[in-house]
Amino acid sequence: MLVISSRDLARQAVRGPRYTSYPPATELRPIDPSTIDAELVTLGDAAVALYIHIPFCRSLCWYCGCNVIPTRDASRGDRYVDVLALEMTQLAARLGARPVIRELALGGGSPNFLAPGSLRTLITMIEATFDLAPDARRSIELDPRTTTAAQLAELATLGFTSLSIGVQDFALAVQDAIHRHQSRTQTAWLIAEARRHGLADLNLDIVYGLPCQTPTSFAATLDTVVELQPDRIALFGYAHLPDKLPHQRLVEKAGHMPDGEERATLLLAAIERLTAAGYVHIGLDHFARPGSAMARAASEQRLARTFQGYVEHRADTVLGLGVSAISTTPRVFWQHHVEVEAWESAVRAGALPVARGIVLDLDDQIRRALIERLMCDGRVELGPLEEQFAFAACTYFEAELARLPEIQQLATYDVAHHSIETTPEGRLLVRNVCMAFDRYLQPLGAQRFSATI
Repeated sequence: MLVISSRDLARQAVRGPRYTSYPPATELRPIDPSTIDAELVTLGDAAVALYIHIPFCRSLCWYCGCNVIPTRDASRGDRYVDVLALEMTQLAARLGARPVIRELALGGGSPNFLAPGSLRTLITMIEATFDLAPDARRSIELDPRTTTAAQLAELATLGFTSLSIGVQDFALAVQDAIHRHQSRTQTAWLIAEARRHGLADLNLDIVYGLPCQTPTSFAATLDTVVELQPDRIALFGYAHLPDKLPHQRLVEKAGHMPDGEERATLLLAAIERLTAAGYVHIGLDHFARPGSAMARAASEQRLARTFQGYVEHRADTVLGLGVSAISTTPRVFWQHHVEVEAWESAVRAGALPVARGIVLDLDDQIRRALIERLMCDGRVELGPLEEQFAFAACTYFEAELARLPEIQQLATYDVAHHSIETTPEGRLLVRNVCMAFDRYLQPLGAQRFSATI
């Protein structure tokens, strides 16, 4: 049981990157497409995770920080899949060989915006274009308010086994405030129907720090989540960035926004409730049933940190398709155009639909490896890093290690084990610890990021 006060936790919270990537996505700049072409050729038959972004939603949730397009025109999904098919053909032609797809993920937006026929067309095209491993993990994000029985049946037929289901909060006052109404009945139906079709790995997304949330109301939401018995739970802190996302200003007008100490209270209560229910606390904000694939990956230090949060490590390369999709290799990191028109225009012209990116130098690669292990494991052994990158950590990170005593409440350098170790409090504020090793951080740019609690 954590013995940490909400006040102490809130006092140390700052604004910083979520470290779903390093360098942070804010550092991406215009990039020469030929650089990416050259990188794609080098991938060969390496293992790859394939991510496909479906941006459409039936309505806009006011808290949302994703790249979404609210529309009720279902035909837009059909047209979008047609362009995706063209894009994946062009991507395959740029690759030096047919890489093995170890993971396929559909995110959004709401991928279930697509009709069953469009889903089938999309997956059939992927299977024809790439080599999907027989045991590839196939996952999809679903909105319980709009998912149909026909879609679930189609997903099962197409080999999907993992679902991520958005919940956020079950309290009516909170749902009013964020413009997202979803009942327990809808969510329970989706879970039961998914399991009936054999989709057995189910995640629920919960958000703390939303307007009108109180300890009492959030406790009720957590009780409902536990009753629904998901296999995994992602507990995200609400990222309020109205200067970047103007629609979030509607949230400010909807009700009381929890302050730092109130957010910390909600987080600590959630950790206590979920661990008491038997879930294993993984990384910063995920929970999994003991013995599950994610719990095993965490215990074996096989977690990876990506734009989907924590995942079991299956590939060092992620290739993205669709508007705003992000791709990463060990050396290059790039993002597609965030507007559908610009993305589609580039694809139809036969060009890479890339808006920005970055080539990682050796320093980026070293720091990315260190930060990912801190985020995933709460500690990093420096010896393996030294072997991988042929450098002396104590010399290379002399300034950073010298500053660790300033945050010794959060992390320390263990000389005997040549490792950086987070404390129980530092595990919750691990983003603070990672910031000490981030060469890109500028104090004046802190407002670009969300609070670390």
